[in-house]
Amino acid sequence: MQQISFIIVLLCAFSFQIDASSKSKPNILFITVDDMNWNSIGAYGCGIPDITPNIDRLAEEGMRFEKAYVQASNCSPSRCVFQTSRYPHQSGMRGFYYVDVDFKTLPEVLKENGYLTGVINKAADTSLSPDFEKYWDVNLKFSGAEKRSADAYGNQLKDFLAVANKEKQPFYCVVNVADPHKPFFNDIKSKKQGFDAFAPSRTYTKEEVEVPAFLPDAPKVKQEIVNYYNSVKRGDDCVGSILEVLAESKYIENTIVIFVSDHGMPLPFAKSSVYLNGIRTPWIVSWPKHIKSGTVNRSNMISAIDFMPTVLDMAGIEQPEGIEGLSFYEALKGNKLNSQEYVFAQFDENAGGVPRPTRTVLTKKYGYVFNAWATGKYPFKCSADSYATHKCMKAQAASKSAVKERYEHWVYRCVEELYDYETDPEALHNLINDPEYQEIAVQLRLALEIQMKVTNDYMLPAFQVRNKKDELNKWMQEEEENSLERTEQLQWKRHKNRNGATKGHTQLFRPQANE
Repeated sequence: MQQISFIIVLLCAFSFQIDASSKSKPNILFITVDDMNWNSIGAYGCGIPDITPNIDRLAEEGMRFEKAYVQASNCSPSRCVFQTSRYPHQSGMRGFYYVDVDFKTLPEVLKENGYLTGVINKAADTSLSPDFEKYWDVNLKFSGAEKRSADAYGNQLKDFLAVANKEKQPFYCVVNVADPHKPFFNDIKSKKQGFDAFAPSRTYTKEEVEVPAFLPDAPKVKQEIVNYYNSVKRGDDCVGSILEVLAESKYIENTIVIFVSDHGMPLPFAKSSVYLNGIRTPWIVSWPKHIKSGTVNRSNMISAIDFMPTVLDMAGIEQPEGIEGLSFYEALKGNKLNSQEYVFAQFDENAGGVPRPTRTVLTKKYGYVFNAWATGKYPFKCSADSYATHKCMKAQAASKSAVKERYEHWVYRCVEELYDYETDPEALHNLINDPEYQEIAVQLRLALEIQMKVTNDYMLPAFQVRNKKDELNKWMQEEEENSLERTEQLQWKRHKNRNGATKGHTQLFRPQANE
């Protein structure tokens, strides 16, 4: 009898340890904003008054990374890197269609380890396949224009936390804020769609903003920049609502808050490009009593590929095989972390399925770019083509030589580019043919080629014939044909693509079947 009682005591003690361990696991709140440039935030040097007080406050409470990047400069390809720790050409998420993979994503691994997972807004762009239940226990959406409402985000998080409280599980919740994605506040399309019903807490005038140096300073461009910053302000309002709900909950002390943007602002030379204004992101991590308040990491290069291993490391969960990133948890604890020498990023195709494959490799100082499509035969196409800034550049190019040069560079680019981002962060001066930088060019070409081989990049054959225009055109023609085939067969994340309506498509893309 005494032996049985002893066993029962042991079992109860073991059960208590499991419960205690489960309760001690940190919650993870991952907040993303859509199309927000890294330097549009006060904590990152934006001089516009009171532009992002809520994001700035989060930075004051945690650690801000100055050299943080995403792997892709458009929405779904970028977001899925965070959830997979694989490059878009590895996961298959090169565009805006669904894929079928044989590995487990971050939410799946967390679910297997006792976490409740949830996504608020943009479930499609945060998931590999259309089987959302595979990833998310809770999938919350917005009704119509509410995705531009700060209050709506707070209410959705309240609903999610109510589920977490009921299930008594640690949680991983991804909240995807729609701003400052197009249409911007005060855009004609925004008014038509009812988004302007939700105004930012403060609006700005032309006198309070400046046009970025990589764009022409024209009245129509400046107005679009004003609208952009008003949307940045509304995005910060949404972040503030989310953080307020968390602060008022019982979860505040044991919740890791991570904030990023999925890529740069939706204008030429930013979004859909692999220049700094396309792939550099604000990255803030807060965790009460674990991360020292108000710290800034200026030494380590981190990127989206590192998100999954870092989250798992903080949660005390073993890393699955096959992931590409490295945990930077040691840096968050204030310890020295050997910085990665290179960061790799890419652009493959736009939301409509038009391929314009591009690769870049970055060091802390330099950036090398390879544009497989830039032979003069394939003009660049993206959503910015229909916006005021692009239209203004195109119109001014007819009479202003400086604008013409910039516009033609945006549309046609060149096969290779090299920039000293330390002295030229706006990528205005291509150094690829400068004799003084040939050693750097050789070094970065080699690093990129090795990366392509190691990650089985479908672009490697194009890179190896980069000096042969006819061969590049032949390779691009095959990519065009493959792209058209995908638009006709694959399940799409958008209701239409370059080939028309996508309803009724049934196939999923298999990344190992690279065309």
